Amino acid sequence: MSEVKIFKFGGSCLKESGDLEAVVQRIAESNCEKTVVVVSALHGVTDRILERLERNERESISAFVTSIEMIHLEISPALVNDAFYCKFQDALAGLSDALLDNCDEPSERSRVRAQIAGEQMSSVTVSAAVRACGIDSIPIWSEEIGIKIHKVKGESVIDINSTIQSLNLPDASVLVVTGWYGVYNEGLGLLARGGSDLTATSLAAVVNASEVTIWRDVPGVLALSPRWAIPSRNLPYLSYTEAQELALFSEPVLHPFAVEPLRKEGIPLRLRPLHDPNNFGSCIGPSIATGEPRVCAVGCLPHLVPLTMRLSGVMSVAKVVADATTLLDRARVRVWSLRARPNEARFLVSERIASHAMRLLSQSPGLPTPNQGDPISILCLVGESIGDNFSISSEIEEFARQSGLEFTRLDEGKRDHALHYTVSDGQTQDALIAIAKNFDLLIP
Repeated sequence: MSEVKIFKFGGSCLKESGDLEAVVQRIAESNCEKTVVVVSALHGVTDRILERLERNERESISAFVTSIEMIHLEISPALVNDAFYCKFQDALAGLSDALLDNCDEPSERSRVRAQIAGEQMSSVTVSAAVRACGIDSIPIWSEEIGIKIHKVKGESVIDINSTIQSLNLPDASVLVVTGWYGVYNEGLGLLARGGSDLTATSLAAVVNASEVTIWRDVPGVLALSPRWAIPSRNLPYLSYTEAQELALFSEPVLHPFAVEPLRKEGIPLRLRPLHDPNNFGSCIGPSIATGEPRVCAVGCLPHLVPLTMRLSGVMSVAKVVADATTLLDRARVRVWSLRARPNEARFLVSERIASHAMRLLSQSPGLPTPNQGDPISILCLVGESIGDNFSISSEIEEFARQSGLEFTRLDEGKRDHALHYTVSDGQTQDALIAIAKNFDLLIP
């Protein structure tokens, strides 16, 4: 296959007409025989569809669908005269039918059909803007080119081998592909939110692309997530392992499984700012660490609640943990950290669903009633080989003590490329600033 580059544009890059103009310009500058563009729904569209599904009211569905249509026409006036406008209308009709079907008989199938309409309409909208600039482009949907999904340890990911066998890419210089979903069993299935990243990197592995670029509204990967409003350095390079760890603890940096398809062939992943094409952003690739281990970034998961079960001498900690984990997993309650000791088991869950998790565990026969603790945060310090470096952990604990911060080391799931600590929720901001200052992660 000729050289292929993969571009991905998320909803944050598809807010208004100026964004779409920049998207088209980045595509025009790609200088490649074939560019596969993966798109998310336009900014806010998926959230609006989800809100409508929750309301599940038949009244005004037509007006709602019209409002979604107008969002796309406003950002891309060229759409209405495009050769693929009928395909856009098909997606719009699919959204309407799915919302109506969900009113009559709510189902996962109708919810999926409604949600993927956002990606489908986005693909036609972006392709129309590209075509309006004289570039050969075709909008294509995941099910049409054979993107297959399967489950791995309960998580929906793209089945690389099956997709290689079924992939059918049309002949055009620019293909605009829907992200976030694919063919699952006999129907369609969704990836996790942010799954368009995974679509892009999986397609790169399938076609052996030369590189993947995820265009964003920030300079690249920052040492601290922008959500904390702490001005931190941009990271010019991260290893696959560092990036994956940071993605787990620093939403919304990247889909946590996005780098995995790239490892075998060493395909580079670049994260670049959409409106600053001279900024090369951050690159993610194989480990090239040299010199002393150092902390390069800090991820943080705030507002977690510890649920602790005290065990009597006759209770098997392994059985209690297994039963509780199975119960929470079935209820789709994510456990962010699990600590098991001979006389207790502790689960960290989101504060938002802690009451629900407490009810589930308390009402389950054979499980001890858990105690709910005060909210805490997990701090994840990332850097190649820092997990095995005693001097770094000692330095962290010493400056935390001097700063009056109460850090507690998390030993479960120990990794050589990361160190994990908990801190009280109220100390989170101060802890992040202290770490960033100590390891020179702030912008001078």
